[in-house]
Amino acid sequence: MTCWICNTRKADSREHIIKKSDITRAFGKGSYSGGNAPVHVKNGKISNLQGADSNKIKYETSLCKACNGASTQPFDKAYDKFISYMYANETSILKKRFIDFFDVYGEEFEKGQRDLYKYYAKSFGCRLVDAGEVVPSDIPSLFFKDSFSTGLRINFAVNEDILIMPNKDRDGFIGKGESTVWLDKYDNKKINGYTWSEHVSWLTAFFWYNIFPDGCLGSIWVADSQFIYLGSFEPLDNEQRKNLELKLQQ
Repeated sequence: MTCWICNTRKADSREHIIKKSDITRAFGKGSYSGGNAPVHVKNGKISNLQGADSNKIKYETSLCKACNGASTQPFDKAYDKFISYMYANETSILKKRFIDFFDVYGEEFEKGQRDLYKYYAKSFGCRLVDAGEVVPSDIPSLFFKDSFSTGLRINFAVNEDILIMPNKDRDGFIGKGESTVWLDKYDNKKINGYTWSEHVSWLTAFFWYNIFPDGCLGSIWVADSQFIYLGSFEPLDNEQRKNLELKLQQ
């Protein structure tokens, strides 16, 4: 298999499904054991994680070591800085419901937010490969450009149901949503686009490829703004939310 980013070198490197830094931020470096150890849930199957670098939270090989290493390291760093800012400024962000990238990256905010977008584009591409889909050519072509066109749109929203959980519980709520393939209504063999999501605590990033984003889930972002405005959603119905509140009171 060839690396889906460079399309030249052999794929011999595995990308994390759930980022190692997110796991260590929430649970420590590990190894993990006991009743407070994190678990991984996939397709309804629950398994224990012994460490933040567990193979259970990695994709199969789809990238070469060069593309998954030094070439995209700035993207990983931009993401880690963004998530660290989110945690450190949670109260302020939730009050304002927007994030100013200048506050995250300083004078280099233009590059910082562009590298952050590229991190999410890389995450999206790895998910498509894992699902057996072909990554659209505009995704790998954007990684090493300062200006680009792409069908990928991203927005960010607050999961209001997660906010009712104590910090120690919601900080460990890290994962990926289900990916959806959108087929043409007149030709079910033609793919019109994809949607997907991933989340860290209460912040969910929604991905829309060639599908117009839901405006309730935040402002549309394509590495083109100093600000992102957060949307809002409540995945639980009234009964589920009430049951969660009762469990939290026990």
